[in-house]
Amino acid sequence: RQPNPPTRRAMTSPSTRSSSSAAPVGPSHAKTSAMPREVDWDSLDKRKFVLNSVGLFSAVTMALYPLSVIKTRQMVGSDAQMTKARDIVRDIVRERGVRGLYRGFGTIIVGAMPIRVVYLSTLEAVKTHTNVVFDSYNVPEMYRGAADAAGGATASLISQTLAVPVDVISQRQMVQGMKSGGSAAESGAVLVGYRNGIDAVRTIVRTEGVRGLYRGFGASIATLVPGSALWWGFYGTYKRALWGVAPEEWRDEATTSDAKVAAVQAAAGVCAGMSSGFLTTPLDIMKTRLQVLSGQPGGDQHTLASTARALYAEHGAMGFLRGVRPRMVSVSIWGTTMVSVYELLKRQASIGQATSAPDVIN
Repeated sequence: RQPNPPTRRAMTSPSTRSSSSAAPVGPSHAKTSAMPREVDWDSLDKRKFVLNSVGLFSAVTMALYPLSVIKTRQMVGSDAQMTKARDIVRDIVRERGVRGLYRGFGTIIVGAMPIRVVYLSTLEAVKTHTNVVFDSYNVPEMYRGAADAAGGATASLISQTLAVPVDVISQRQMVQGMKSGGSAAESGAVLVGYRNGIDAVRTIVRTEGVRGLYRGFGASIATLVPGSALWWGFYGTYKRALWGVAPEEWRDEATTSDAKVAAVQAAAGVCAGMSSGFLTTPLDIMKTRLQVLSGQPGGDQHTLASTARALYAEHGAMGFLRGVRPRMVSVSIWGTTMVSVYELLKRQASIGQATSAPDVIN
């Protein structure tokens, strides 16, 4: 679910870039338009990259996972339940200890490995080919965020086949034992849970069929595909805008540093997360409630439309922004951290001197 690696036009190979893009950086270019080139996906030792990423991405996921638990419980809970983040944390820790903040974590870790490979490879391939097309039409660098958006949308679309079952299982584990909102709450029902991920798969298939693992698939497509496109589009645009106003020494390959590059990436990630997190919250809350409440007592007949009606009846129009602040924070932190880790891993796994030359913005 999480947001994912950035790249830019420099990710196309030298042989495929336009003559204007491949032009040497003269003094006039270096003064106003040079910026550090990011590592080309094609220049990575992919085996090293994948092996290194398993441990590092897992550690980051472990550190940030409680944010997802808090956000999910806020979206699903009924009016009678606590909705402030600190109250939710206190309630979970009181009932289940710190381990309660990590319900569903094993499912996420195991499921994220193949999802991440599919997502990242698709993202980079689409961005690279889109930038090749942009090069042929001399599209200005400032508008190259469209390539990032195209890559993010396509990667999310393709990876949902693997991601939705992981989402369904992990989210139901996150809310195990709490009283739900919606029709299930009317009977005082408590959300059921599972012993582990394997038990979840068996139980869902037995009671709901294989389709139960894909509850909310359409909602996920409607939510996560535009969400991914927005995040990457915002990220690419904010990053280019920030480089455009950065001091000259930051943009000069000879005087910049990894810390300065990381600072620009982090700032762009925070801005992208806040923007996309706010815009996609209404769809995300409907998707989350649909996936969690379906298959629960009183929740068998949930559809996207009925979920929206129940949410409005229960909380009014503001219900569609339920959990918006933690989601904006979560998307910003997840996205910024994952992007920073991704760029670090790319530098560590780069072949040759892929980052030795500056890029040129037309």
